[in-house]
Amino acid sequence: MKPIYIIVALIFIVITGVFLITGDFFQAPQQICYLSPLEKTSIDLYYDCEDFPKDTELELAKINHDELVTYSLNLINEDRVNFNTLPVELGESSTAQEHAEELLNLCRTSYWSSNGMKPYMRYSIAGGEGAINENVRVIGTPELQKYWTQESIEQVIAWNQYSMVERDELNSFKHAMNILHPDHNYINVGIAWNDFCVAIVQQFENKYVEWSQKPVITLNKKFMLTGTINFNATIEQIDIFYDPPPLPLSDQDLMLSPANYGFGHVCTHIACSENSLPVGIVLPKSEASELEPDVLEDVLNEGSNIPLFLAQKWEVTRTEDSTTFSVEEDLTELIDFVAEASNTDGKGIYTVLVWALPEGSTTGIELTTISIFFL
Repeated sequence: MKPIYIIVALIFIVITGVFLITGDFFQAPQQICYLSPLEKTSIDLYYDCEDFPKDTELELAKINHDELVTYSLNLINEDRVNFNTLPVELGESSTAQEHAEELLNLCRTSYWSSNGMKPYMRYSIAGGEGAINENVRVIGTPELQKYWTQESIEQVIAWNQYSMVERDELNSFKHAMNILHPDHNYINVGIAWNDFCVAIVQQFENKYVEWSQKPVITLNKKFMLTGTINFNATIEQIDIFYDPPPLPLSDQDLMLSPANYGFGHVCTHIACSENSLPVGIVLPKSEASELEPDVLEDVLNEGSNIPLFLAQKWEVTRTEDSTTFSVEEDLTELIDFVAEASNTDGKGIYTVLVWALPEGSTTGIELTTISIFFL
């Protein structure tokens, strides 16, 4: 009898080993989860999950992406109208959608891309011509496999919209201020989903300039731009921010990136300071000053911790309903300053913020967040 016991024991050990190797013995049944009915005012999202046999094919629901974008646009404009702000139109940039799709790889919110770029960089390299400010949120969990429908994703969009406008205390209502900002006239909406999460990107855009020459820095470090805006305004100043050349980021880098973003080198994927300052400001020459431009520039810089430059060319023509401007300046001194301060050759991303003050207004408009890739 003993040999029989030994054989039975050996068979049991072999079978147990197979189960342990394959993991089938201890593996919980596969589950599929459905979003519980979600009101926009709900505190959180909940899911009803049920076992789902591996060999069973699940027919995916038909979801219309364009209808989701329109639905999101309508919710945004409802909020803007409710807060006495003009509605926005749907923009043409694809960068919001591309970023939403990339975030599905992580199921985590991040303003950075895997190529190391921040929103204004992605917008610029794709041909953006105005100024943008972005809201991003990824909703869902990578642990639970979801079954999304048109209705459930619409509920997620509505919940996210309400949360950003009415319950954004943790972010000091920055999302809400972006959604309701009166200067925005366009929005690029990105919506993407997979079996685990939904990514929503709202890229609000100030698009007022028709360019003859978009901002550029030539090889000899000459800065130039020429354009026309469709309202009467004073072009006040041009702020220039510097970021080092972006480097690829790992999934871990993106998952740990800050919950906000800002311009310039003080905001990185590791830490982002809210005290972002330009590395240089270009100003118009003062016609009233009796000093030579070089002398006046030196006087202005005596009391400034930011290098100030009086433009070599600052031409502005104003009518009742338009403003044409053309600016040129030699940025050799600024790029040398950046090179010395950063211990580099000065190559990197120079982002240009043009500020305009509409006639009769006391609040300036940010016309551009255009990045120049000076590499």
